[in-house]
Amino acid sequence: MNTRHFRTLLGGIYLATVTSGWAQRPAAAPSRSDTLMRPAMVARGDSIFHGMLGGGSCSGCHGVGGTGVPGLTPDMTSGKWLNGDGSFAFIVEIIERGVPHSKQTTGMMPPKGGAPLEHADVRAVAAYVYSLTRPKARSGRP
Repeated sequence: MNTRHFRTLLGGIYLATVTSGWAQRPAAAPSRSDTLMRPAMVARGDSIFHGMLGGGSCSGCHGVGGTGVPGLTPDMTSGKWLNGDGSFAFIVEIIERGVPHSKQTTGMMPPKGGAPLEHADVRAVAAYVYSLTRPKARSGRP
């Protein structure tokens, strides 16, 4: 194979790689809309939290208003967080992985509360929980 054919072959492989998406691309930065909590997202999270959607029933352990059950689960409306900083990202993480050993109560929480929640549902529940101590979050402004 001569040099010209080799270059043509390499160029074809490069072109096929770039246009097919096979080449590894850097991860896209999250869009601004992905980080905002919209009122509809909070409302969906409220419905999941209260067992009306997604197979979730967070209120069974965390109380109807998120105030917890003394000795079993903490009050999520107090603004005090036992396992992290209370940020939206933290709440998403804690829902995803659960709490195997509580720091101040006898309860534990399985990942996703034991419900078959999709990631979008986890984010919606997190938006609702986040909004419990941040009234502005209900209107879409964290």
